[in-house]
Formats: sequence, C-alpha cells, structure tokens
Amino acid sequence: MAVLNRCAIAVAPREPMRAWSRPFQTREDMEGLGEEESLYLVPTFDDDNEAQRCVDLHCTAIFRAELELWCRDRRLWPEPLGPELFHRWFRVRLFPLVEDLADTPLQAYDPEGRLFPKPDVSAS
Repeated sequence: MAVLNRCAIAVAPREPMRAWSRPFQTREDMEGLGEEESLYLVPTFDDDNEAQRCVDLHCTAIFRAELELWCRDRRLWPEPLGPELFHRWFRVRLFPLVEDLADTPLQAYDPEGRLFPKPDVSAS
C-alpha cells in the first residue's frame, strides 16, 4: 500500500446541475444521475483553510470537466464559472489522505488518451 502525495475533491451534482444537464441526457443518464460523485486528485492540503483555497483554486477546472461530460458546446454553459456558482451546483467532499491499494502500477493519461509518464507509486 502506498500513500499518494495527493488529496482528493469529490463532487456530486446538486439540483441546478441536474436541471441544466437534463436536455443533454439520455434515459439511461437520467436514471443514473443522482448522488454519483466524480473524484479529482489535487495537491496536498494540511488544514481546512488550505482545503478551501484548494477547492476555490481548482473549482473552475472541475466545473468545466463536469459540464464537458454533458455538453461540449461552451456557448451553452452557464457563466461565470466561479466558486459561488460551483458551490450552488455541486456538493463537495474532501479527502485529505489518498492511499493506493492496487497491485498494478499507477498510470495517468493525457487529454488525448495517451499514457502520461508518471512514477510508479503503487509499490509498497
């Protein structure tokens, strides 16, 4: 088991996000969109103040990633994408400790789907 040098932010859609995404959803999507969370790895934080700064720093990137899942046309996205709207649209949970329990090496992929070189941190 390896402790990663990352913390995590989990986001789940609140009603404004669900309402905005409805026109883009299939029936299967509508049945599955509820309390499912997306998890984002972020730099480590040591206390609540650092954690909040980390959320605020990364909220626009997270917001964009979540909107992109439903609609690639950015003209249809809400504006402005900032902390205030982010917290109205998403429930946030913080994870200050991330451990890797897998036996296989940790891998990451770039936005084009190519393997991104990362050090192997899964070895115990």
